Amino acid sequence: MTSDPAGAAAAPAVPSPGAPEPTARDTGEVLLRVAQRLDALLTTLAAEHGLTALQARTLRALRDAPSQSALARQLGRTASGVSVLTRELEAKGLVARVPSRSDRRVRVARPTAEGRRVVDAIGTGLAERSPLSHLSPADVRALHAALARLDT
Repeated sequence: MTSDPAGAAAAPAVPSPGAPEPTARDTGEVLLRVAQRLDALLTTLAAEHGLTALQARTLRALRDAPSQSALARQLGRTASGVSVLTRELEAKGLVARVPSRSDRRVRVARPTAEGRRVVDAIGTGLAERSPLSHLSPADVRALHAALARLDT
């Protein structure tokens, strides 16, 4: 086993000769541990900007200009829950409600310049401090492809 800079033990990248192949359960357990580390890192980085992890995820998702219903699905929240989140971000000056391009009667939430700056700062921190930053580009591509197949 090796350790990452944060001191957490990391499983060997390649099983030892003769070691049993990892099962789906083994892989799921490793994935959950890494996800917990990423969530803790996101929570820390978001707090540095006065946000919760959920507010940071919402702000990041708004950069892609999703519909309210798509945003709710992405965040695992109800439409009213997303409305509360966007109001909180608007109160912090990170989001502005603007008329929809397709229906001028509808107002949609979009990040302000400050909101985009915060998203970029959190993204930079994640890239620099993520356990995934220790993977090779080929490993990142393979992991992304495998996870994308599961994200349907």
